[in-house]
Formats: sequence, C-alpha cells, structure tokens
Amino acid sequence: MNQVELPVFDDAGINLADPHDRRGLKTDYISRLQELALERIVGRGSGPALDLGCGYGRMTSRLATLGYRMTGMDPSLRVLRYASLNQSEADANWCVGKLPELPFGNQSFPLVFLLNVARPLHLLGLLDCCSDAARVVSKGGRLIVLDNIRRDHADYVAEDWFVEFFQRQGLRLRERIAIRSSRWPVIYLIRYGLVPRKWFDRIANWELRRMARRKRAPRWSYHNVVFVFERA
Repeated sequence: MNQVELPVFDDAGINLADPHDRRGLKTDYISRLQELALERIVGRGSGPALDLGCGYGRMTSRLATLGYRMTGMDPSLRVLRYASLNQSEADANWCVGKLPELPFGNQSFPLVFLLNVARPLHLLGLLDCCSDAARVVSKGGRLIVLDNIRRDHADYVAEDWFVEFFQRQGLRLRERIAIRSSRWPVIYLIRYGLVPRKWFDRIANWELRRMARRKRAPRWSYHNVVFVFERA
C-alpha cells in the first residue's frame, strides 16, 4: 500500500487541498467540475501539453484523459513523488521545475496550463514569473489560465492584470468563462457528504451553465474563472 500521504500544503505553505475537506468530497467535486469545464473550453486533443505548478497531479491526470501527453511540473519533489505514485494510470511525465526558470525552449508547447498558480505567486510577490509560462507557448498555441478572481481585493489578482500582462507577452485573450462560485451553499452540502457522488456530474453541469452567464467577478467572494490566451 502506498504510504505517501496527500500533501495538503506545498513547500511554501500554500494549501494544495482544503484541510477541512477530510473526506475529499469537495475536492473530488471541484476537480470533476473543472475537468468538464476544460473539456468544453479546451476540447479533446493530442500532442504535448504542460501543466505548470501541477501540485500532486490532481488535474494533470484528468487532462491526460482528454488525450494530451501531459508533463506535470512543480518545484516540490515531495509533492511530485505523491503525483508519480498516485497518478500512475495517467499518460503523464513528472518534472521538477519552477517559474521563471522553465527548462524548455521558446514556444515549445502548443498547450500550457496555469491552473490556480497565479494567486499563490501573487501572495509570494512573484507574479511577474508568469511571463515564462507565456514564453513556452508555441505559435498558434494556447495558454489556459484558471484562477480565483475577486474584485477590489488586494489578496487576489485583478482580472485586468491577466489580460494586460499576457498581451505584453504576445498573447491575446480569446475567451473568458466563469465556472464556479466560492460561496455556493451546495458546495458545503457536498463537503459534509450530504450529496451522493452519483449527482456530482449533474450538479456540475448545472453550475457550469449558471456560471457561464456571470460576466463580472464579485466583491464579497470569488469566482473560478478560465482565461484562454492564444499566440497568433
């Protein structure tokens, strides 16, 4: 039996999982919702793709099921050890590395994911490191950014920052879609086991339809938002 425990925090003390989600139900639901959202937004495909700041491989393995040859990169060998042992069924390679020192050439990936990475970098004062994520996006390729967006709050990256920053790196915004609200009462019912797993897909699809109409992030909570950037 695998003795490596799920890493709740990374080496910088940023949480990789909700420490209160003892059953893992909330994480499983959010992972499924994000998987469904990315399948619709990014689509199924083939070829290489890079998941930067992949953590313990929660989404890397799910993206691999869409057909991509995933490389999951994280600065923590400890966290990647868990990924390699527990996501072994995924068609993925695991690589130690960090922004802004990616060991890849310019424009070397047609698809790059930056999922829930920008805000931790912002809190650490390292947000400009994201320029290296844009550097490795090939011509005609896409950078998929998923992050928590909240208006007028210093602990969150402003939505305009994403657009303006990546434009300066030679990428244009192609699409912006909200996919989840943080303070939705149903998520608490899920966390405490009051919603059967068999309902997760139905609830996630309903939430995705509901959130797609939200064009502006709130001030009192945050939205999960997906940005699709493209290099012309």
